[in-house]
Amino acid sequence: MSKVMIATGKVAEHPYRIKKIERNIWSIEELCYSLVQSAQFLDLQIMDPELIRWIEEELGLTELGRRLRTYLGKERALSDYVNSILGYVGYISQDKQLRTRQIVASGQGMEPFERRFARAQYLADHGRAYQALSEYEALLRDLPQPERNLRTDVLEKTGTIYTRLFRFRTAAEYYLKAYDLSGTNSMFLKYLGAVRMSLSDTEYLDFISEHPECYNASLELEKRVREINTEYAHSELRMEFDRLRQYKSQGAQTNYEIALHRMVQNLKDDYRLSKENETR
Repeated sequence: MSKVMIATGKVAEHPYRIKKIERNIWSIEELCYSLVQSAQFLDLQIMDPELIRWIEEELGLTELGRRLRTYLGKERALSDYVNSILGYVGYISQDKQLRTRQIVASGQGMEPFERRFARAQYLADHGRAYQALSEYEALLRDLPQPERNLRTDVLEKTGTIYTRLFRFRTAAEYYLKAYDLSGTNSMFLKYLGAVRMSLSDTEYLDFISEHPECYNASLELEKRVREINTEYAHSELRMEFDRLRQYKSQGAQTNYEIALHRMVQNLKDDYRLSKENETR
């Protein structure tokens, strides 16, 4: 005989959306499940008067709503607030309820994950791409499953590293995962840009024809590519490359080596300056 789960309250006619994890819930049991799964990064957003109204009116749990209202406006009451919901419903065991309360009360939230993210960024910014990739991959494995914002950032940064390594197909995979979580146009353009760089012109046109949903984004991407090409065509860097080609074609080896050394040194100086500006 299968185990029977006894529900508390009613199933809502209208869902409540937990913005932190971008999830709609329809019952108090779903709320409990979401609180347990998200315990590591819960914050005061969950102490939402609208959530309490939803519990009272949509689920018919007026007594629970009355208890929860006593915690509103009290910044240090988050763990008590969560514990009141879990204890009222009895959705999980006492041990798991206590563990959830301890996690919420620790006050750490996403801080350990954010520190690891910052370390990975530091490695990436200082030319240690493969170490950064290892950090990002470990972070993706360890992040709480419902967490979306930091996961999106990690996926995007991973895609950026693979782009810099000219591994555009892999970059496209990560950008697409980030887009699936964020749904932003900018992320989709990064995905499409990586796809474009991984294919020949003919293959890319075939890809767009096979994916008509990409058509409008492809127009925006081509506009940006033209702007970048125009900017490059009138840049000092382009003129330096032209001089290098001229020296080489003329057999002016000394001038070629001097110009090449100057170009490389300027690129190094620009990179160092950009890193100094980031830390200010």
